[in-house]
Amino acid sequence: MSVAFHGGQTLGQDDLKISVRDSLGNLIDPSSITFSLFDITTGVEVLIGSPDQIPSSTGVGQFYVCATIPLDANVGDWIVRWNFRETVASPIVQVVQEFNVVGEAVVTTITDVTTEQLLVRRLRIVLRDNNPDRNYRFRPPSTEKFLQTQTEVFGYIWEEEELYEYLLMAVDDYNAAPPVTGITLGGMPNRWRTVILLGAAAHAVRAVTMNWIADEFDYSISGVSLNLDKSSKYQSMKENFEAEFDKLKEQAKRSIKIVKGLQQPKYGIGISSALGPFSRQGVQSRRNYISSGGGWN
Repeated sequence: MSVAFHGGQTLGQDDLKISVRDSLGNLIDPSSITFSLFDITTGVEVLIGSPDQIPSSTGVGQFYVCATIPLDANVGDWIVRWNFRETVASPIVQVVQEFNVVGEAVVTTITDVTTEQLLVRRLRIVLRDNNPDRNYRFRPPSTEKFLQTQTEVFGYIWEEEELYEYLLMAVDDYNAAPPVTGITLGGMPNRWRTVILLGAAAHAVRAVTMNWIADEFDYSISGVSLNLDKSSKYQSMKENFEAEFDKLKEQAKRSIKIVKGLQQPKYGIGISSALGPFSRQGVQSRRNYISSGGGWN
């Protein structure tokens, strides 16, 4: 976990935070929301401070932990458990975020991250598939999502290997467009990074569209109808990503200098033609031929 704090540190709005959205992706304030901190360094959850504390808010649907890590806090893994309801009648939903408590002298940083891993992370950000626990969305409930009606199981929409394949497909699309290029994920110029991300996003959304085509349905009985249609919305997003990809790809390709053309010798006397002067040693031009006593009828 990349989030780390030290004993005595007061947590602010940029630390342990959560965004709550409805099924349409709009930020909303749930009817109730609380948090509890637990020390799990021993493998057993130990409540730290009061349970079900009220978080602070920076706006609609934006909440963060307002607490101070104890000075004598154990170094290791900790969690914050969020509990909230969308409406008064809704079941309690729990979301768990992990973080670390470190010593004062410990410096944390990201090391040994490849270019491909960075591109996968950026693609998740473009697709809003980053940190599903923090960016919570209320979705239509189903029985398999709940354990004893308390905890909803979260996960990313795309696996890392899927996003990596979509990036490779976008690189292939880019290289195949004229003029033909040979860029790779690891050796790609930074100025073309956004182009590849948009192309990969189009492939990713198209894959999800195929899933929703299989899952959507239209049901009506006794005057009550239920329509679940998301494939058309994903299809629209795919077309938007493709349009942006094609536009930026064309601009990027125009920046490539084409240096190969009709190769011609640099020196020598040549004969003019519709394709330009072709010259080589020992070949006379029309003008030199006339001046040297030859004749043209």
